[in-house]
Amino acid sequence: MKYTHITPSFGVELAAGTQLAALTDREVTALKQLAAEHGIVVVRDQKMDKQGQAKFGHRLGSLMNSPVNRPDTPEELIVIRAGPKSKAVAGQGWHSDVSSEAVPPGLSMLRMEVVPPSGGDTLFADMYQAFETLSPFMQTFLKQLHARHEPRGHYLYLSGAKKLEELPSSVHPVVRTHPLTGRNALYVNAGFVENIVELSQRESQALLAMLYDHVAYSVSIQCRVQWAPNTVVFWDNRIVQHHAAFDYHPAVRLGFRVTVVGEAPYLADE
Repeated sequence: MKYTHITPSFGVELAAGTQLAALTDREVTALKQLAAEHGIVVVRDQKMDKQGQAKFGHRLGSLMNSPVNRPDTPEELIVIRAGPKSKAVAGQGWHSDVSSEAVPPGLSMLRMEVVPPSGGDTLFADMYQAFETLSPFMQTFLKQLHARHEPRGHYLYLSGAKKLEELPSSVHPVVRTHPLTGRNALYVNAGFVENIVELSQRESQALLAMLYDHVAYSVSIQCRVQWAPNTVVFWDNRIVQHHAAFDYHPAVRLGFRVTVVGEAPYLADE
């Protein structure tokens, strides 16, 4: 597949003219591998509607469903909407999608239909590099730890649950291995992680604060995607955190996300 780099090691954009609906099975496999290696894949000018997006999503794997959608929106899609009445938006703050699931997402696929005249970009951070740029001693320490991820935010009403306690929380390794690349990535995020289970509360808070600052302020491991109508962006939640910039109020932004089930996070033996 032909592409250009967004940064030398993080994020790619497929060549103009690429239509996702026309990809062969072999090309879909290559797309997933590309996301596993580079974290983000951007595709512009897609001729795709909601039903077409849901259909393509099934080619990527098993999908997480949203049971509270309106009848005109397939249950495979999550609606991403903001407008004049919005005081906050989904995706603010650095996070990995629904990491509180026992089997959290692999790929996410967001297709934007309406974008503001300016602003509304999504920032992405590379968790391969986040881990690899830590000191060897810190890397060794983190490989021994696990974090408790708790359900938070808008996932409550998307799930159809009535209380937060009805949603699952999970314990995952702080460092996880990507099954398609064998590389290790940092896997804690401010959106969902409650604590490091092996540490005291004070130790956990201090360590997590350091790691979150490392992600937020290491601009060399980040990139920024500017949206346009009919743009689709894939990101691999195993190795990517993202942050939706809410800098466009009161303009309208509307898109639809497909979320592909991954696998239970693990750290491979060395």
